[in-house]
Amino acid sequence: MRLGFHMPLSGGVGKQLNRASELGMECIQIFSGNPTSWKPGKITPKSRDLFIKKQEELQIKPLVFHTPYLINLASPKNDIREKSIYLLNAALEKAKAYDAPYVVTHIGSHVGEGVEKGIDLVSYSLEKIMEDWPEGVELLLENTSGAGSTLGGSLTELKKIIDKFSGTQVLGCCFDTAHAWGAGYDISNVKEVETTLELVNEQLGLDLIKVCHANDTNVPLGSTKDRHQHIGEGNITDEGFGALLTHDSFTPKAVIMETPKNGTDCDQINLQRLKKVVGRHEEE
Repeated sequence: MRLGFHMPLSGGVGKQLNRASELGMECIQIFSGNPTSWKPGKITPKSRDLFIKKQEELQIKPLVFHTPYLINLASPKNDIREKSIYLLNAALEKAKAYDAPYVVTHIGSHVGEGVEKGIDLVSYSLEKIMEDWPEGVELLLENTSGAGSTLGGSLTELKKIIDKFSGTQVLGCCFDTAHAWGAGYDISNVKEVETTLELVNEQLGLDLIKVCHANDTNVPLGSTKDRHQHIGEGNITDEGFGALLTHDSFTPKAVIMETPKNGTDCDQINLQRLKKVVGRHEEE
């Protein structure tokens, strides 16, 4: 399990790798393009080659791409769904170009059409993408807090989608702790983590979780709200994070923090806190 952060694109990915190394990160997540644009991020061979060389030099792996927020694979509107397919295809191709093994995406909202209809539309969208899937890249469907008509608040919804493509072995899950809390999955202490992981394994399968977004939150359990907070400053608690991230059956390859960027040293503080709760404070 390697620890890191979601990093902004400003200044270029090379700059962010240097920043990640300075802070002691072991992995990194970045957007595949502008998070609020339908235009996919461009692949420039020169900058890509420099990035891969720098990444190898600093050993910051894996690189995880996160798709733009606009993607809605469950949209009942054909144009939105087609643009989402195009944008997700571009993200997968970019991941292949950068030797990134994972792309994380939100699957979207059924916009009042119902969960089953939404799942069917997501499956249709993924079938289209499967026609030209880049080798070596896995798509991780992220759980949500379950607000409104958003899909993924219940892990069973993600499992239904993944099961439709069980023979492909290119779909997995990104487990976001703040989203899970908002959706009613209690991970605040050792006992609750044990109970919740049993439920997660039953509803989804722990082996499908390849990336974890480690975010604290101040919202009430099961509120369906999505609010990220610094590690140790929310309701999940140090005990909860420690119990979850050191549990024998919880084995994501990368743990990415998406905590607030409201201070010059907040990333460093969050990384130190997370290392401490997982028993790696001697590395500070």
